[in-house]
Amino acid sequence: MFKKSILLAVTALSFGGFVSVAQSPASSAASRTGSLSYHKTSFTAKIGANYKSFKLTNHVPNSNYKNKKTTSWAKSGFKKGTKIHVDMYASQGLQYNWYRISKYSTKKATKHTKVQKYWIYGEALVLPKSITNQLVFSY
Repeated sequence: MFKKSILLAVTALSFGGFVSVAQSPASSAASRTGSLSYHKTSFTAKIGANYKSFKLTNHVPNSNYKNKKTTSWAKSGFKKGTKIHVDMYASQGLQYNWYRISKYSTKKATKHTKVQKYWIYGEALVLPKSITNQLVFSY
C-alpha cells in the first residue's frame, strides 16, 4: 500500500509536482464527488487547532451509506491536542483524505471492548510527518 503511494509521489514529482487548490474547509470537503477508496492503516495523530470547523461522522460524507450521523465534539470528548488512533483512511482525489479515528489507548482492546470510531477530514488533524509524506499522493 505505501509502496504504491511512494511510487505515485515520485511519478507526480517527475511530471511537474503539486497542484494546490484553495477551498473552504467544511463546505467543500463534504460536497466533492468522486470515487472513494478505503485503506487500512495504523498510526497515532492529534486533533488540530481548527477541528471545530469540521464534523465528526459515522461514515465519510460522500460515501454511499444512507444513515450518516454527525456527533458533537463535546459528546466525543475530543479537543485540540487530543491524541487519537487512526485505523483507516479514505481518499477521494482531494487535497486531504478522510480518516477514521478513535480515542488513543495504551491498553489492548479485548474482543468485547466497544470503541467508538468517527470519520474526520484530514485538515482537522495533525498527522505525523512520516505519515503525511506517505499519504500525500494516496489518491
